[in-house]
Amino acid sequence: MKKQMVTLWKKTTSVCLLVVISLSAHAQLGKKPKSAAYGKLTPSITSPTGGSIIGGPFVLVGKAEPNTTVNVTISPIYLMPKSTDGKPVLRVSTPLHERQEFTAKADANGVWQSRVVEVHYDPKATGRRIFASVYQIWGNEILQSRNTEYMVSQKRLKKSN
Repeated sequence: MKKQMVTLWKKTTSVCLLVVISLSAHAQLGKKPKSAAYGKLTPSITSPTGGSIIGGPFVLVGKAEPNTTVNVTISPIYLMPKSTDGKPVLRVSTPLHERQEFTAKADANGVWQSRVVEVHYDPKATGRRIFASVYQIWGNEILQSRNTEYMVSQKRLKKSN
């Protein structure tokens, strides 16, 4: 009888351990490994605010993960009356007015600041705008802000030759 009780105890303990192990293994099935960018702050532009009017050289300021480098892209967008039917043609970063890319370093508080940005336009251009975006690379993932659009003042435009 004692031998049967020991055998029963071993079998019961084995079944309990098997159930516990299978439950914990089953709980892990739906979980995906966390990415390198999980929980990281998506970089953003905080100043000047979107929709602002730019009247000359300007500096972008934003937020990102502390002590990291962000990549900033500035694209001039404008219309040129160049088509044969007289309708304006949208231009995005022509060789004469190229998009600008550079990096900025976020400080210990996560605040970054760009260098002074100056955008040139053809004097015949209309509908002048500037698109700016910022991104960071974490492992094999890219964290990118939305495009921030700025209007360009008709005054103080830098004419290009």
